[in-house]
Amino acid sequence: MKNGIDSILSFLGHHTSRALFGGKFDHADRLFQSIEGTYRNCLSNTSDVKELIPEFFYMPEFLVNSNSYHLGVKQDGEPLGDVCLPPWAKGSPELFVNKNREALESEYVSSNLHHWIDLVFGYKQRGKPAVEAANIFYYLTYEGAVDLDTMEDELQRSAIEDQIANFGQTPIQIFRKKHPRRGPPIPIAHPLYFAPGSINLSSIVSSITSHPPSAVLYVGTLDSNIVLVNQGLTLSVKMWLTTQLQSGGNFTFSSFQEPLFGIGYDVLSARKIGSPLAENVELGAQCFATLQTPTENFLISCGNWENSFQVISLNDGRMVQSIRQHKDVVSCVAVTADGSILATGSYDTTVMVWEVLRARTTDKRARNRPTELSRKDYVIADTPFHILCGHDDIITCLCVSVELDLVISGSKDGTCVFHTLREGRYVRSLHHPSGNALSKLVVSRHGRIVFYADDDLSLHLYSINGKHLATAESNGRLNCVELSKCGEFLVCAGDQGQIVVWSMNTFATVRRYNGVGKIITCLTVTEEECFLAGTKDGNLLDTENLFTSVMDVQTSRLVPSEPKTVKDLCYAVGGYQIGSGLKFQLPVAIYRDLE
Repeated sequence: MKNGIDSILSFLGHHTSRALFGGKFDHADRLFQSIEGTYRNCLSNTSDVKELIPEFFYMPEFLVNSNSYHLGVKQDGEPLGDVCLPPWAKGSPELFVNKNREALESEYVSSNLHHWIDLVFGYKQRGKPAVEAANIFYYLTYEGAVDLDTMEDELQRSAIEDQIANFGQTPIQIFRKKHPRRGPPIPIAHPLYFAPGSINLSSIVSSITSHPPSAVLYVGTLDSNIVLVNQGLTLSVKMWLTTQLQSGGNFTFSSFQEPLFGIGYDVLSARKIGSPLAENVELGAQCFATLQTPTENFLISCGNWENSFQVISLNDGRMVQSIRQHKDVVSCVAVTADGSILATGSYDTTVMVWEVLRARTTDKRARNRPTELSRKDYVIADTPFHILCGHDDIITCLCVSVELDLVISGSKDGTCVFHTLREGRYVRSLHHPSGNALSKLVVSRHGRIVFYADDDLSLHLYSINGKHLATAESNGRLNCVELSKCGEFLVCAGDQGQIVVWSMNTFATVRRYNGVGKIITCLTVTEEECFLAGTKDGNLLDTENLFTSVMDVQTSRLVPSEPKTVKDLCYAVGGYQIGSGLKFQLPVAIYRDLE
């Protein structure tokens, strides 16, 4: 209801300038001040109606009076400030919101969603079922309760309009019968999301990716391919083999099943790419990105002496476009998740943002240079639509997100600068606490930012609104800092030969995989949330499954007695093997219809 929304959003600064309750804050005792108190009032007071607004699931800032507004003093003399949270939140708005989001996205909520639909839009909205479900509201909140067009008393009409405007209305009743429950979800194998602690890493697989062996600088997956770039700019593409789990229903694991994941034949044999490198360029995974268009897949490469970045076809390894707009060496590249936008950072301290042309264009734009390519080969627009400034030194790392409307850049000057993607507008800057140069940067879909500095081996976690949430020490140089596909975990690896998984919510170490024993130079997390990692001596760590036992899970049932997080799900765990000896346990969620 609107009354509930107003009292809650009054904590957000931008909303306080709007007309709330006639331009003034409501009485302090009626404002949103406690989760427990509000919940109890909603259960016991028929006139106290609150709406569980989206901010409960993504914006912890709305629970804090960060601008120290004078919201009033309650009758007991207590001034109104931050919202009082439940004990399990441990005083952390971030933890409170994260747990709410986990609960909302849990299987328990999904499997009971039809009951909520019945209450809000369905047969329990009105009549005897509504009475039995204690789902009755004031009569003016219901559609069609009064006909304003036929009302002659202007005073009464105005009062009713004010009631509707300030206290809201119930939704339109759409369904007259029970809504069917959702069917069982398709079983999936996402080890990081469901039970990262069950993975047990013990040894390494040797799979030479170059002859003679050289460090793997970049590994990425695109569709069913693995893209590899080795030291000396040698590009190769291999087949990424996956066997999907059967869809729905009951199923049994058997030791005779085919491998789930593995590396297949060469799609593109090893070949040299690109132009000669610039002197002293720090070549690494940040210098490469994969790009998908409707007709062809590409590799973006930078770091060459001519201050350009290049577009390489993954079909045949040819260079189809070379763009030179920066005034110094291009030091890093990043592509949005949907492949529509490319961002490039440079030694010239600027970031340029480029449109990826979904289809080969024949527009009239040209660069008028002797090396100009045929216009039919344009994959990326030849001029950027934003040139972003704000750094005083080399751009070392980049992230770009359409979902968050952000371009985030890290630099050797120790700053992390935010710009909006659509408008190119400066938002804010974050500074490394010790002023150290930033080496790695990631941003999750939930708005969590992590940057890493080689100088002090520190990782720092920030909210999208610039709040410093946590710091951790890596205890060794990190060469790769990546996110899981679900965005809940940070996966790091480096000189110590370990793969470490951190929680993006608490920044706690979820699991540390020892025993690899070789320097890991690059890493990616596949759509299936498996690790693919390259090493300094040219090895590639790949995953395949080896079931060690037969597991009959036909009797498994998802009946959490007190669901608090997604980890209250029911799992069946099958034994897996990475390569020829890198073993871990991969959990698979098992669901059955409860009826």
